[in-house]
Amino acid sequence: MTRILVSLALVALAAQAVAAQSALSADQVMDKVFNAPKSKGTIETLSMVVTKNGQSLTRSITNWSSGDHVKGEVEKTISKFTAPADVKGSGFLTLKKVDGSTESMLWLPALGRVRRLGSGSSDQDQSFFGSDFTNRDINGFNQGDFTYKILALEGGLYTVEASPLKSVGYEKLVYYIDSSTWRYVKIEYFRAGKVAKTQTDEYEKIGDYYMPKRIVMASASKSTTELSFADYKIDQDLGNEIFTERFLKQ
Repeated sequence: MTRILVSLALVALAAQAVAAQSALSADQVMDKVFNAPKSKGTIETLSMVVTKNGQSLTRSITNWSSGDHVKGEVEKTISKFTAPADVKGSGFLTLKKVDGSTESMLWLPALGRVRRLGSGSSDQDQSFFGSDFTNRDINGFNQGDFTYKILALEGGLYTVEASPLKSVGYEKLVYYIDSSTWRYVKIEYFRAGKVAKTQTDEYEKIGDYYMPKRIVMASASKSTTELSFADYKIDQDLGNEIFTERFLKQ
């Protein structure tokens, strides 16, 4: 009898611990994800390896990013391709404004002009330089674009369903969020009731921030794109001149 009572007490304590951890609502969980501390300004290099039909293509990129919506700032990112020769000099600029709107610009040297991308699916849902990421995926989503529901909480891992309030190119997203870091470790992208793509994320702690180390996007069509990050410089004072059409074209 004593053993049974002890077992019941342990079960009750475990249930209380889970209840306390799950006291966060879905919106509170996503607040922690979207409002995680950001570096003042970041520079990093990355390789993008696209694999389709057994063939792989590697591209090298330098990224600059700055801004934080939590501080009322525009979140700015510019990516410039450094190799191979067929994409060298190409660039992508994103300005995510506090009101939720996004401005994107694409520079292809062969065209000799900057192309401003619209907010519709004809531009945003196109492949990002032949990868498994779309332009929209690269831009990133806004917290206010979705409503959220917790599907599960197990071992500190939240599973959160994100249902779009407007067209975002997907029927829904399902996030898997590590509550020890408040970073998502996986995202499932749904179309027509099925998982169209799965993104997995690994991080490393640099200073006070958890920064991406490796991101893999795997499509249902069996193609994959792997992003590997390196050479981080954090809390840089980047100014505004980098995040301009002029710098994009240099």
